[in-house]
Amino acid sequence: MSAPGLSFTGNHQDIFTLLDLVIRARYPLLYLVTSEEAPAEELLQILADSLKPKRKLLIWDIVSGWSDNGQNKGQLMPALSRIGTIKEDEPVICVLKDFNPTLRNPERSDNYPVIRYLKTLARQSRNSRKSIILMGQEAVVPSDLREEMVVCDFPLPSIPEIERIITSVIPANQLQVSGLALEQLIRACQGLTRQRIERILARALAAKGKVSEGDIDLVLEEKKQYIR
Repeated sequence: MSAPGLSFTGNHQDIFTLLDLVIRARYPLLYLVTSEEAPAEELLQILADSLKPKRKLLIWDIVSGWSDNGQNKGQLMPALSRIGTIKEDEPVICVLKDFNPTLRNPERSDNYPVIRYLKTLARQSRNSRKSIILMGQEAVVPSDLREEMVVCDFPLPSIPEIERIITSVIPANQLQVSGLALEQLIRACQGLTRQRIERILARALAAKGKVSEGDIDLVLEEKKQYIR
């Protein structure tokens, strides 16, 4: 299935298609690896709206609790308990953030019940319309969940998207780079997140009031610091 109205292109269509497939196949437990929550959530919302029947998207994090009611802040087990109370025929995608500290230390007595509950929910959800998606910058999969979990990577911006970011963030009269130089700037931004690209461009604008060919070196220097 293609992503209706999706602003992403190329590799984002690939992850949309993969998520659509595994959710419709009723894989109950997924891990979406991403360092950019906002675009990943945008894609998941579009996916939830495009599925038949349409699915409700619920997002939980340790500070805000559930996105629809703010409950279970700082409470992993009660957050999972809510998923357990959702009826099998209720179409819903539950996104869970901030579970990595627990998943990384499964041997701790206070963490293992969370992992056990995740495994139980995964098994109970196999024949339901309920999908659970863990989200984080790094996939942490305890041995007890390896048979239950599918790991998917949310891609960094593609070349067309980087070009769109540059041309949308920088006013035309301040974007003083074109042709081969623009292509080099775009390629220099590959491997960076949308937020970092926008931050570099904002830095160039603040310093000089424009983005020019000389900012290619600025991008490459930022990338070195990012990798370090």
